[in-house]
Amino acid sequence: MKIELEAAQFGLKNKCSYDDIQNLLEFAKGNGISSVCISANNYVTEHILGQCRIDELDITTKTISIDRTLTRNDNFENIKYEFYNTQKRLGYIELYGLILNADDILSDQGLAIWDLITDFKDKQYVYKTGVRVENPNELIEIIDMIDIDIVHLPLNLLDQRFVCLLKEIKRKGIEIHTYSTFLQGVLLLNEYQIPEYFREIKGVLTSIPEPKMAYALSFPKLIKEVDKITIGCYTSDDLETIINMYNYSINDIDYSQFAVKNPSYITPSIINNKCKYM
Repeated sequence: MKIELEAAQFGLKNKCSYDDIQNLLEFAKGNGISSVCISANNYVTEHILGQCRIDELDITTKTISIDRTLTRNDNFENIKYEFYNTQKRLGYIELYGLILNADDILSDQGLAIWDLITDFKDKQYVYKTGVRVENPNELIEIIDMIDIDIVHLPLNLLDQRFVCLLKEIKRKGIEIHTYSTFLQGVLLLNEYQIPEYFREIKGVLTSIPEPKMAYALSFPKLIKEVDKITIGCYTSDDLETIINMYNYSINDIDYSQFAVKNPSYITPSIINNKCKYM
């Protein structure tokens, strides 16, 4: 199964208890899900996971973002300090993956920071290193600069920008993890729930067949180059629903009919900001 759990929200207050998280992780393992991603540098989430039974899980987390007002050495020290604290919070396990933001790699300190991250890999603190991107141009520039093991990229029914690149990415031996599967929940809304902001593409959103979650999951699932589909949930009941929809039988369908080109409606950072006010 390609599903990977997004754990960042484990640290959100009033969302789920420690027991909820432990039950969720056990349920995930029982259903063949062994990957957990913390897409945001989140101390609380790491602390909670460190108290759970995670020895059979592949944990991927992010570095802190660099501060462009600081010197390279100061950013080095900050990254190392936070990374070692992450190790401590997670119980000194070997991390499966360590991910940097594309913005950091593409900064004037990017190559030096990447050397630091690969040093963590050389010391076997981390199994794989990679980058999180938001658009194809970032990825093209990065893979021309450095050799990455993993890429986290947005992919969903509306956002199909990376599809033409996936074969080349895989040819380079890069592991592909997708995020923004439900476009922050926008793909799952019925006609009367769609915010005014999406008026221009309302016809596309309402044309997604029911059950919408099943179709949203089937798109990345059926792309053979995709290794992991990162999904956020809070409880084992939530995950059970996702697994059922993942296994839902889908008739042949042309997914390209749902593709949207306007970045205002598919860029994760833009949609995240808009969803705060919806």
